[in-house]
Amino acid sequence: MSRYPDGAFGVALLLIRVCCAFVAFGVARALSATPGTSHFLLLAAGMAAICLAVGFATRWIALALGIAATLAVTQSTPSEQLLLAGHIGSCLSIALMGAGAFSLDARRYGRRVIQLPPNTPDRGAER
Repeated sequence: MSRYPDGAFGVALLLIRVCCAFVAFGVARALSATPGTSHFLLLAAGMAAICLAVGFATRWIALALGIAATLAVTQSTPSEQLLLAGHIGSCLSIALMGAGAFSLDARRYGRRVIQLPPNTPDRGAER
């Protein structure tokens, strides 16, 4: 498997990233206990949502969002806890699999081809 898969697998990763981006606002709402922190958390959720949707620093953002969702589980109702558990799983899957070919990470660190000339003296070829 390549580091940045494309095709149906890449589209599936894009869909998971976009879904996690939407849920970031719900996690911020669940974590905002005091009015002073709610604006900061919504701003952080917006930044995380944009980064996830476009695929920038995807693994780190997904890991941070999974940790935030884990913290939000303790402050939620039982039905919200089940939804957050599913969200934690999707964040961890993004953190493990990466962003996919349809992301900025793939454009920045994507596939590179290194061409080595065949039979050069430094590679053991005879003259």
